Amino acid sequence: MLVAVTVLGVPLLLCVGASRLGLGPFAEDAGVVVTQHQPQEVRVSEADPEFLAVGVAWSEDGYCSGQFSLPVTETPTEVRLGTVTSRVHPGGACAGLGTSNGMAWETVRLGGPLANRVVVRDIDGARLPVYDESRRPVIPSPTS
Repeated sequence: MLVAVTVLGVPLLLCVGASRLGLGPFAEDAGVVVTQHQPQEVRVSEADPEFLAVGVAWSEDGYCSGQFSLPVTETPTEVRLGTVTSRVHPGGACAGLGTSNGMAWETVRLGGPLANRVVVRDIDGARLPVYDESRRPVIPSPTS
């Protein structure tokens, strides 16, 4: 019986210890600052219309590549954008990106081109403005 407890207990202690140190699949995000933001506008890539840049209001001077994540739900008539989550790892390495007009951007790839689908903010159902890379309105957009 003692052997069975030892055999099972040692790996369990190693997993718990590793997770507390930020290692392994059960690692805790110790010190990570998590904030949530709502999408404000969208830019569609002219070169590849499957890529959208989703902008959120951002008051910091910059942000890190890969800092943001967001859920995207696609239907034949619309693209729904969920809440954007920012995860900042204090003291971590950062390939800094600059903000533009108080906005930070996260790029998402759709399952197909945006085409005539509307882009909707999931939390309130608001239709978001869609621009091309030169910031010209793209149809469909509530501002055109």
